Amino acid sequence: MRHAKRFAAFGLMACLPAASLAAGPVDSSAVRHAPGEFAKTPPAVAESWRVPSAAVGKAARVTREAPRPEEVQALHRRNADGAFKRVQIGLARVLAPEGEALAALWAEASGGDRVAQVEVRSVGAAALRVGLDVAGLDPAIELRFGGSRSPERPLARTTVAEAQRLLGDDGLYWTPSTDGEVQRIEVTVPAGADAPAALSLPRLSHEIVDSRTPYRLPQKIGESGACNVDVVCRLNELGPHFANARHAVAHMRFVVGSSTFICTGTLVADNDPSSQVALFHSANHCFSSNTSVPPNATQMQTVANTLNTFWNYEATTCNGNVSAMQTQLTGGATYLGSDHRTDGMLLRLNQAAPAIAFFAGWNAEPLSSNSAVTAIHHPSGDARMVSTGQKLSEDADNHEVGWLSGTTEGGSSGSGLFTIAAGGAYELRGGLYGGAASCANTGNLGNASNRDYYSRLDKDFAWMSPWLLSSPNVFQNGFEATAVVTASP
Repeated sequence: MRHAKRFAAFGLMACLPAASLAAGPVDSSAVRHAPGEFAKTPPAVAESWRVPSAAVGKAARVTREAPRPEEVQALHRRNADGAFKRVQIGLARVLAPEGEALAALWAEASGGDRVAQVEVRSVGAAALRVGLDVAGLDPAIELRFGGSRSPERPLARTTVAEAQRLLGDDGLYWTPSTDGEVQRIEVTVPAGADAPAALSLPRLSHEIVDSRTPYRLPQKIGESGACNVDVVCRLNELGPHFANARHAVAHMRFVVGSSTFICTGTLVADNDPSSQVALFHSANHCFSSNTSVPPNATQMQTVANTLNTFWNYEATTCNGNVSAMQTQLTGGATYLGSDHRTDGMLLRLNQAAPAIAFFAGWNAEPLSSNSAVTAIHHPSGDARMVSTGQKLSEDADNHEVGWLSGTTEGGSSGSGLFTIAAGGAYELRGGLYGGAASCANTGNLGNASNRDYYSRLDKDFAWMSPWLLSSPNVFQNGFEATAVVTASP
């Protein structure tokens, strides 16, 4: 049995959003590759609290006790099971459904705005997300979010109007993942807008690892498997094209059923160097709640709404500490489509790629057996790692790969498989579905357990091409329009 490393089964056909309606076919025969390119996004400006905490006065405080030990043990058992399981790092917790009263908390801000703050604590959490009921709030209200690990500045800001468009499968808006056991939520009501009497916080996701710590099973103390290789350890050996490609890879966190899960994804270029559309390649099984049937576009979109991506998450030196210069995007994504037979999935991030990112090039031609391959991934949610090996064979849907250096783990699912073009550039060929490869069997291609399986971009290209080829029928000013996408039967 193939073991998914954010685990799924194959199905029969691709699933595409219902919004993808007829607009004329796209000819995918002319172009089957695109070069990579650097992001042109300007550096992000740090957010600030609308009003300092001392000026706001008393904040509403909500506390949830620590999860019971048996709840955490059950999470570990699910992750250890291996077969067709998600890598879960967050536990769903129920909060008071009546909400927190805000009437006595409002402080005046400049321009006639009013500000209140709510602090949500989940005892012992390494990080957390809060499920907000935003249905009845004025769309003009602003929300800011910060964690107790870095309380001086908010991590992110959004409006209620945007939050109402990004609901999870439980009908809630899931706040960004913030480090520490306390999340501060600042509510700013502009002059003339309706102030809510209460802020409803029905649920939270208690995350057992923060944004700088890998998930580990109890028997794996310390880190991801010891055979994994930090990308910075091989920068000199693999050269500048590898150095670029690593910046296309991001750690993913998202919410399914009020619990948090992890995967890896890759930012990919389209063939128009002027567009910079933030296309993001990963695995269908990362989001799908039932991989034995074709994915449901509505369900997949509700998960995409909760997506956070973490960029430049790597060691500062070979086997050293994790970089302090991480960038977290919190605006979710648009689900473009997926195929649960190949396991390929394509998203569009709702925010521009960060300034440090690289748009990976890709090649949708068939990949020969015995080709050298490279994987760049976040095993167990750890810092970026690199694995090198060889394509051994293929079936109708997947590349079969064995590793000579490094391996993959839970949390690596969806990560890119790369080959090297004639000029040295790294080209995406697929995304990780799963396998039995591990540190126990890496380095020996003759070991039948040293196997991983990847989606085939040459197969997925039939339905991904309208986006990868940047058809004017698909994108207008960077946003999705309409297109015909025909999945292979």
